[in-house]
Formats: sequence, C-alpha cells, structure tokens
Amino acid sequence: MHKYKYLIQQGIKEPLESVQFHGAVPFERFVMLKKDTVEGDGGIKIVTHVLKNVPEKIDPYCELHFHDFDEINLILSTNNLKYRVQLEDEEYMVDAPSTIYFPKGVRHASEVVSGEGVMVTILFTKDYKAQQ
Repeated sequence: MHKYKYLIQQGIKEPLESVQFHGAVPFERFVMLKKDTVEGDGGIKIVTHVLKNVPEKIDPYCELHFHDFDEINLILSTNNLKYRVQLEDEEYMVDAPSTIYFPKGVRHASEVVSGEGVMVTILFTKDYKAQQ
C-alpha cells in the first residue's frame, strides 16, 4: 500500500538568504522537489518564487554567480511581472511569460523589477553549488 507516495512532495519554505549569493527579498521561496526520486544520473531540484506585493524598489538580491549544472527559469505573471537578467556582461529586461536558460559555467544573476507572479527554477542537479 502507498507504493508511490514517495513521488509526491510537499513544498518546503526556504529563506532566499540561506542560498549562496542570494539575499533577503519580500517574497516567498519554496523548494518543490529536492530528491533523487527523479530518474536520471544528475538529479533535479525545483524551486518556486511567489512574487506578490513587490515594492517599487528592491535592493539587488542576487549576485553574479555560476553553476556546474544547467538551470532553467520559467517566469509566469499574474500582473505585469518584469525581471532583470544578467548573462556574463550582458543585461536584459524580461517580461513574463518567459523562459531563461542558464547553461553551466555561464555567470548570471536575475531579479524581479516589478509586478506579480511566479518564477519556477529547475536546477539539473541533486545539490546546489555556486561559484563567483
């Protein structure tokens, strides 16, 4: 009985400042999947950022960093969500809905500028490790 219960995981609230090269922000972060239950050699970690009541000015909360794994961000809006994304020395303003792919080894940073919505981050790794 309950043979597949391990395939369902409850989101766990995680303060963003507990993540390397990230600081405190006025929205919520939840780890949605962080286990070896997903098939494949590299593992996967899925995190959501619930963006609501975003103040007009937010201090930068994500420093430029890189990973030794790939990352995909899905930016979904409920109210004009905009993101600033830096890839190496190039900066972009991104409107939701959008997808951003960060290949391993590419230095990047991203932060919400305005609006409300959800950012889903898919990390193709079992363990989060970042470097500057």
